[in-house]
Amino acid sequence: MRSAVKPSGLLWQRTDLAKTTIRVFAEDDVPAVAALFARVYPEQRWSSQAACESYFREMLFDNPWRDLDLPSWVAEEHGRIIGFQTVMPRPMLFRRRPIRVAVSTQFMVEPERRHGFTALQLIQACLSGPQDLTLADGANDLSQCMWMRIGGAVALLYNVHWTRPLRPARYVLSLLGGRAALPLPLTLAARPLAALADAVATRLPPNRFLRDETELVEDALDPATMLAHLPEAIGGNALQPVYDSRSLAWLLDQAARKTCHGRLRARAVHDGGRLIGWYLYYVQAGGISEVVQIAARQGSFDRVLQRLLADAWRHGVAAVRGRIDPRYVQELSYRHCWCRWDGTSTLVHSRHPDVMAAIHRGDAFLSRLEGEWWMRFLDAGGTKRSGHHAQVGAVRPTALTSSRARTQG
Repeated sequence: MRSAVKPSGLLWQRTDLAKTTIRVFAEDDVPAVAALFARVYPEQRWSSQAACESYFREMLFDNPWRDLDLPSWVAEEHGRIIGFQTVMPRPMLFRRRPIRVAVSTQFMVEPERRHGFTALQLIQACLSGPQDLTLADGANDLSQCMWMRIGGAVALLYNVHWTRPLRPARYVLSLLGGRAALPLPLTLAARPLAALADAVATRLPPNRFLRDETELVEDALDPATMLAHLPEAIGGNALQPVYDSRSLAWLLDQAARKTCHGRLRARAVHDGGRLIGWYLYYVQAGGISEVVQIAARQGSFDRVLQRLLADAWRHGVAAVRGRIDPRYVQELSYRHCWCRWDGTSTLVHSRHPDVMAAIHRGDAFLSRLEGEWWMRFLDAGGTKRSGHHAQVGAVRPTALTSSRARTQG
């Protein structure tokens, strides 16, 4: 492999073995990348090619953090795009100083490209940028091995997810239904019995959250409130996100449009007129609701979590699930949440040892809004897509760095 630097200063790479050029993704490449997406995911169609192209443009060229020094990348062979690596720039603070973060997502390589060189070159191009930190929070075993081969690491504390069943019987039915373990008629017949069992479970001590903290008041959470109270809600972390009114409003709008998870509900929690925190989650009545973010003032996380659980129960949710914030494992345990690794990993890479050390000890605020989780590639109807990191092809395409779209929600 040899490399050359174009006049813009960005890295171009070429391998003589595969005759593949790695170059910066341009807006004119959108139709070819959308076509690649269709080839890699033939079973997951958009309503139209034009809709798919429009979404790629919106996410990659109209996002509020666009940075020409942190581009996305394509792999090209004989004039044909055979691979794609999305980079979403994100500004953050590390110990109060600004840093640049590159979120790696939507990574896909042509199915017939069985050798790993193209995928490896795309990852190298991504990591070779001027960013202070590169983050990918939906990686499987294959991508984890490739990432670590070129100097990356696994952020173990951010790999674990928590689940809190609210209606245990309905939760079990939801899991069985999602895996097609029960015929539909049997599932429907079991629902009345599940509802009866869950009514009994509501009276048991673990579900006292329905009667606790009656002095707390909630109202709708808007971007202006989040922005005004962000410092006190997440200020105890060495690494934390940076938002302004435009970027936060855009991000929340994008999250709300991912209706494959349900309806996004955002609530602020007050105690005596003082905001103590907030929660955002997708309401999925009768199913599993995904928690996007919980933020709270020091000493208030348990109270905000309790309000989330009570709100989800009132909306008919069977269970809620989110990613662990390492600081609050004790509070989650107290509320009878159980934790497990869901098969995907959070990967990080930085040339700064202090940044890596902070992440490895859990001193970073990395909710699902800060990584790639919210970037579902959807059609206009809200059908779930294999967004995030996609696939490196083999005999049958195999997910490279995020199969979560197939396993969650």
